[in-house]
Amino acid sequence: MPLANIETNTTSRRRVVLVVDSNPRNVRFLTTLLTWFEYDTHAVGTTQEALTAAADIDPVMIVAARQLGDGNDALGLIGSLQSAETACKAPFVVLCAKSDPAFERDCLIAGALTCLHAPITFENFYRVVQMSIEPMPRMTIRISVDVPAAINGKRADENVREISEGGAYIQTVSLHPRDTKLQVWIKLPDGVVSADAVVIYALGPGKGRKGGSGMGVQFAQISPEHQQRIRLFIRKEMSKDMEAGNK
Repeated sequence: MPLANIETNTTSRRRVVLVVDSNPRNVRFLTTLLTWFEYDTHAVGTTQEALTAAADIDPVMIVAARQLGDGNDALGLIGSLQSAETACKAPFVVLCAKSDPAFERDCLIAGALTCLHAPITFENFYRVVQMSIEPMPRMTIRISVDVPAAINGKRADENVREISEGGAYIQTVSLHPRDTKLQVWIKLPDGVVSADAVVIYALGPGKGRKGGSGMGVQFAQISPEHQQRIRLFIRKEMSKDMEAGNK
C-alpha cells in the first residue's frame, strides 16, 4: 500500500566542529559529547593551528578554551580569526573554568556567540550547540541507541535507533503516514517507557538509518516518570563513554 509523506532523500553532509583546547582531558570530554551529538570534530591546541584548521575544514562551530596552548587566549583567537585572509564566520563559543564577567563581556563584544563556565552539563552544552548550528534547534539531547520497541501493542521488528525526551526514531518496515497517532513502548535497561506519539516523518526502504526504513515520532503525551527515565538513560549512556575515555 503506498504511503503518503514518506521522505526519500536523507543525504546530508557531516558537519565539523573545531575544538581549540590544549588540555587532553577537556578535548576528550568535548569530542565525546560532540560525537554523541552526531558532529565530526577536529581538535587543535594553539592559535596558529586553529587558523589553519578553520581555513581548511570550514567548521560549522568553534569551541575554544579561555587559555590556549601557546599562551594566547580565546579573545585573541577571535580577533585573529576575524582578521585572517579568509575570515571565519562560524559561531564561536568560549569555555571558561570559572565565571569572569569582564572577560566574558569582552569576548561577546569581540564576536563570540556565548561563554560557558564550569560546571558544563551535557544538557546545557547540547542546547548551545543546537542554537549555534541548527536552523531548527532541539532543546533535549538525542542520542543513537539500539533498544526494542513496540507500536500499538505489537512487537514485530521494531527497534529504537535514536531517542530523546521528546521523541524517537523507530526502525521498522511497518510505516505510517505523517501525523498518524500511535502508542509506543520502548524497553530501556531500567524499565519500559510508553507514550502517545505522532509520526513526524517516514523513511522508505533503503532511505532510513543503516539503510533500512523507519519513522521519526514525537511524544505527544508521556508521563513525567517515563520522561525522567529516558533522561537518566541518556545521561548514563553518555557517562559510560566519558568514563571509558578517562581510563
